[in-house]
Amino acid sequence: MGDSTPDDRMYERIDSLHDRLRLKFLLNLNRHVLTAGLALGLFSAIVGMSSLGDVSLRGMMGSNGLVQSTFQTMLLSITTAVTLVVTISQLVLAQELGPLGDQRERMDGELSFREDVEELLGTASPPEPNTFLRVLIDLSSDKAERLRDSVASTDNNELREEVQQFSDNLVTNAELVNEQLRDVQFGNFAIMQASLDYNYSWHMYELRRIRQEHADALTDEQREVLDELNAVLQLFAPAREHIKSLHFEADLVNLSRQILYIGLPALAIAAGMGFFADTGMVPGATLGIDNVTWVVSGAFTITALPLLLLAAYIFRLTTLAKRTLSIGPSILHPSENAGETDWE
Repeated sequence: MGDSTPDDRMYERIDSLHDRLRLKFLLNLNRHVLTAGLALGLFSAIVGMSSLGDVSLRGMMGSNGLVQSTFQTMLLSITTAVTLVVTISQLVLAQELGPLGDQRERMDGELSFREDVEELLGTASPPEPNTFLRVLIDLSSDKAERLRDSVASTDNNELREEVQQFSDNLVTNAELVNEQLRDVQFGNFAIMQASLDYNYSWHMYELRRIRQEHADALTDEQREVLDELNAVLQLFAPAREHIKSLHFEADLVNLSRQILYIGLPALAIAAGMGFFADTGMVPGATLGIDNVTWVVSGAFTITALPLLLLAAYIFRLTTLAKRTLSIGPSILHPSENAGETDWE
């Protein structure tokens, strides 16, 4: 069985340039910038199609009232979008409103997890999410170095070389992620990006493989270090998932608030255009394009902003959920260059 060392960053572990760019676009781009880009694209498309076609928006407004009916339909769409987001947020945040017994269970679960971490640390675990992850990653790095030192004098060259390669890869990966997590506050997507860069699934797999392949050559001390490192990696997995859940909740709260902020002006504009727009509004043309086209396109884009903002957030939430479906040593994305393994 042979294997290769994976790259440190998540994007570098993806072979396709197209997939790397798409993932960066979906995950890292600021949600407001993405919403503005979608809005600009929608506005440009409406203006372009109106300018290229034989039927003008001014004519459609007067002959059959299609423009007015479209804005009246947008009233329903905006209301539906606002209701949908608020409903989703309520479902996700339902645990925050649970009875006392449920809240006590949540508290006991987190305290129990932190006690497991502190048993390995030998000190109290930090309260900040980014620092908490850094402590776990630092601990895994220390255990990996200790594992490397424990096999340094062994006569088994294959074991020594494999542990050396594994340890160097984990330590390098840990240093990179720790630097990314430095001074990152919760709510910033950078904390999730850094946790995705820590390739703990591959480290867990390699550790288990080394233990199975060299079971007869390992001493009791080496097995103990292997077990301690494996325990740290197993703690990192639920810690990342817990922080991801908190990030999801915070994003949905932000989305709900922002949808309400832009939903009310969008409703007003949709109602105004649906009830009062006529062919006599804004006569003339600008840059060779009928002013009605500019006004209608801009008004429609503003009324679509709640839907565009919802799409921008859902893009990231669903992409992040897909990238973190597995917990443990399973690697679900064949496009990632996470090391190649040939099974006999």
